[in-house]
Amino acid sequence: TKDDEEKEEKDAKKKPTKKTVFEWEQVNTQKAIWMRAKEDVTEEEYTEFYKSISKDYLDPLAYTHFNAEGEIEFKSILYLPKKAPFDMMDNYGSKKSEVKLFVRRVLVAEKFDELLPRYLNFVRGVVDSDDLPLNVSREQLQQNKIMKVIS
Repeated sequence: TKDDEEKEEKDAKKKPTKKTVFEWEQVNTQKAIWMRAKEDVTEEEYTEFYKSISKDYLDPLAYTHFNAEGEIEFKSILYLPKKAPFDMMDNYGSKKSEVKLFVRRVLVAEKFDELLPRYLNFVRGVVDSDDLPLNVSREQLQQNKIMKVIS
């Protein structure tokens, strides 16, 4: 019949084609420690995180993990070292704070001196904000009104 002949012609016209399929596997499934709830983070995790960001062999004296919400929103973990750094008063005017600034979990500044006053330059930690623009230079970031509110 005509219908059978048309089906055979369509099948003959359809040749097998190669199709590339990509399967992505997420390697790092863990959230950043400062993004997790305080209740979900253990003392050991806080201590290990402190040692990794400060390169200190001692445990921290104290820490605070907080979220600020309002006009702007940011998450932070700040640590006090057990011992004062040996060079704490050296280059007091030019030494920068050891607080790392993240924007949407992307490191923007390793040592950002606008976050804390100079007399607190021994404090270590992380500040992460979703409100800051990601594609700005450091000079523009220092004059940003959101940074003034955070500090």
